[in-house]
Amino acid sequence: MRKLIVLVGCLSLLLVSCGPKPQYKTRKGKKKLERYNDLQHNKADWQNAKKKH
Repeated sequence: MRKLIVLVGCLSLLLVSCGPKPQYKTRKGKKKLERYNDLQHNKADWQNAKKKH
């Protein structure tokens, strides 16, 4: 019984760790966040800010 509980626990841990990453941890999400922060703090080039990346 104890082995079964340990096996189920290990499998659930493995499945949870292999899930999709949140967007802010990906390369695309980091670029979007940097651009958003620049716009908020008036550091962006407004001519290029309207272009989609």
